[in-house]
Amino acid sequence: QRAVALAEGCGASAASRPSDRSPLLKGSERSPGLRCSIPKAGSSIPASATCPADMRLPAPMVDQRRRAGGGGLLAFLGGQLGSDSAQAMVYRSESASEQDAQRRREGIYNFFQVPRNLEPLLLFGYLACVDAFIDQCTFLPIRVLFAAAQRLGRESRSLSPSQRRDALRVLLLSLVSGSLLLVPGIAMSQAYHNVRNQSVMKLYVVFSSLEIFDKLCSSFGQDILEALYASASSHARGWRGEMALDLLVAYGYLTAHTLVLFYQAVALSVAINSNSNVLLTLLISNNFTELKTNVFKRCEAENLFQVSCADAVERFNLSMYLLIVLVQFVFVQKEELTAARLHEVSHAFLMICVCEIMVDWIKHAFVTKFNRMRPDVYAKFTRILCADTAASATTQEPLANVAARMGFVPLPLFCLAIRVFGNEVLPTLALHHSSGPLLLLLTWLLFCALKLLISIAVLGFATLHIERTGGSAALEEEAKEMRLRSVGRYALIGKQIM
Repeated sequence: QRAVALAEGCGASAASRPSDRSPLLKGSERSPGLRCSIPKAGSSIPASATCPADMRLPAPMVDQRRRAGGGGLLAFLGGQLGSDSAQAMVYRSESASEQDAQRRREGIYNFFQVPRNLEPLLLFGYLACVDAFIDQCTFLPIRVLFAAAQRLGRESRSLSPSQRRDALRVLLLSLVSGSLLLVPGIAMSQAYHNVRNQSVMKLYVVFSSLEIFDKLCSSFGQDILEALYASASSHARGWRGEMALDLLVAYGYLTAHTLVLFYQAVALSVAINSNSNVLLTLLISNNFTELKTNVFKRCEAENLFQVSCADAVERFNLSMYLLIVLVQFVFVQKEELTAARLHEVSHAFLMICVCEIMVDWIKHAFVTKFNRMRPDVYAKFTRILCADTAASATTQEPLANVAARMGFVPLPLFCLAIRVFGNEVLPTLALHHSSGPLLLLLTWLLFCALKLLISIAVLGFATLHIERTGGSAALEEEAKEMRLRSVGRYALIGKQIM
């Protein structure tokens, strides 16, 4: 009853505080924000007893307590058992309010809408990576041959900057691929058995380290190649050996990055072909470390854009690794494709792909939930990539800007493809027979048709997407507002790089 009376006194309004009130805390424990009149035993509660405004009970609650008969054991038990008189005194908290419930409901709906909004962006980035990769073996040699023919036909005419860029790329591809083909110590069969003889935990650590080195090489390789292309395009050089030094550094980088990708593909091949599923489970669980890396931290729209670009490039790299594993399975091991063996390999492939997709969905869903982002932010990211595509639609490589923004460097991966194809596939073809060169020609024409199809489809989608979203003026305004026009995968945003 004294507690109820005290609540009534705290809820009442008073013009002034009494001068003889007793402190709630004595000595050094006194808190100026916690002052309240404590009545002595047997004394009545003064009407002027007050509490600070933030500690006063609402007046309706005081009236409910008065009608409840002054509290007591029965009132306490009634409140615990959910009586009507006790429930009338309980006020709805802020988290249970209608507005907060609507916000939570919207967050749940947005959580399940993330995959539907994320996949078009990742598919667009994946196709850009495919286009940039296929261009190295289809249109790039044709452009170099045309440039050489023009140079021989008109000796006084110098090469344009784009032609020099293409010539340097072909030169680097030839040097690196020739070096890797001539070195016998890195044959896929030998590397496969060397990796397979290691312990499971050591392979897990090696695979994680290779992923880190892949990202470091990609970020550093973009700067190296751009510096080389700038040296080739510049007419004024302060030092004659600058071009040769840049070419030497680029050669060393491509060789090192190609070896990293090579052993990463070999480690994945060992995991898939292993009799035990322990290593494959460890490699799949390595994908879930992305949840810890990206989810439990503050993420702005720029950082989420970098994460999305990294996921698109990672999917393409994974598809290339699986293709190399399939080549190693068919041409190196030369096992018979029995039904049981085919089912085992296809099950491993499917498990890796499904886990990669599910991890991306879960990661982006929780990132958008924790950072209060709507799923339509991925549509804005897609419009940024469409703007890059439309801006370079009339150039030789319309999707080169998109691949560069996503941090995809196709040269090391293409050197790896040449290394695997030259050592494992080419010796099995009957090149002395007319069917061998004919098969190579048909394959090259197939890749050219695929390159054209992807370029036309992506350019058409980008143009329609920009027109549907309000034209280039609205796009530029939105991009300027989101500060995404200058954001790349390896750009420093805030205090972190994704």
